[in-house]
Amino acid sequence: MNEEIRQQTQQITRKEFGSRKVVLLLAVKVLISAGLIFYLTKRFSDISFATLFDFKYFLPFLGAVVLLPLNFFLQYHKWKLICDYSYPAQKPFAVFASVLTGIATGLLTPGRLGEYPGRAFTIKGVKLSEVTAGAAIDKLNSLLVILIVGSFSAVIFLHQYYLVDTNLILSLMFLLTGVYLLLLYLMLTPEFWRGFLGNQIAKFKFIEKHFINFHSIGLFNRSVFGKNFALSVLNYLVFSAQFLLLVFSYNGDFDLPGALMASSLVFFTKSMIPGITIGEIGVRESAAIFFLGFIGVNAGAAFKASVLLYLLNILLPSIPGAVFIFKKEG
Repeated sequence: MNEEIRQQTQQITRKEFGSRKVVLLLAVKVLISAGLIFYLTKRFSDISFATLFDFKYFLPFLGAVVLLPLNFFLQYHKWKLICDYSYPAQKPFAVFASVLTGIATGLLTPGRLGEYPGRAFTIKGVKLSEVTAGAAIDKLNSLLVILIVGSFSAVIFLHQYYLVDTNLILSLMFLLTGVYLLLLYLMLTPEFWRGFLGNQIAKFKFIEKHFINFHSIGLFNRSVFGKNFALSVLNYLVFSAQFLLLVFSYNGDFDLPGALMASSLVFFTKSMIPGITIGEIGVRESAAIFFLGFIGVNAGAAFKASVLLYLLNILLPSIPGAVFIFKKEG
């Protein structure tokens, strides 16, 4: 009897300790986010949340809002491709709701990793580890697009603004081209996921059983991967256009080629830096101010455009996503 009580006490203690760690981690993230935002508002006099909806031009903002349904349609279609070829038949609304629940759960996790298992809430008849594997493939395709565009933009940025030697720039271009062609080949190959990655994860049975299982992903073929990647490219173009429209709505005219390079570097930087803040708040804004500043965009416009993009594409859809989660839990 005493032994049973002792074991129950240990279990409760472990749960409490785990909960405290989560709360502590969230508190640290909130403090870092608040610190970054506080620094930016003190460092740049034109940064203020009070003027978030004070636009220089309203129509570009409206254009960014109009693109919002297209953004989520592409995310839905990307995810539906994987669901259709990997899982039992799912209702279209369940697939769309799954995208939103993923956004909600990814909101507070480092690198938005919580989005992968978070998509399982409305997907029926599928194990969590299988949903996580499918979501990982979907999101890694999107990440690859950001890395490709961002890294090439970084090389051009170094040459244009820091006068890095042309021969070194060309060498980096050739190196990046080779690396990304290899990555594309691997990511568009089903056996890379089921064979190589699946076998590596299978060495850790607990992880494969409960968290992520590429061996269980069936019916994948190169055509599905290719379509998902193509949709990822389109999705990237849409949210990049949203960002540039928001920048224009606050700042007015800017150098378009330079803005395209700067925006890709903002997304690249956000993706490369570990999730040390809530929803990357502060990191994204700092990167926007830094890179857009090179083409003459004022700090206030860069800051407010990045904040509003976050509100439109992440925070707003996370609200119905959270509702779906609570309904499922209830």
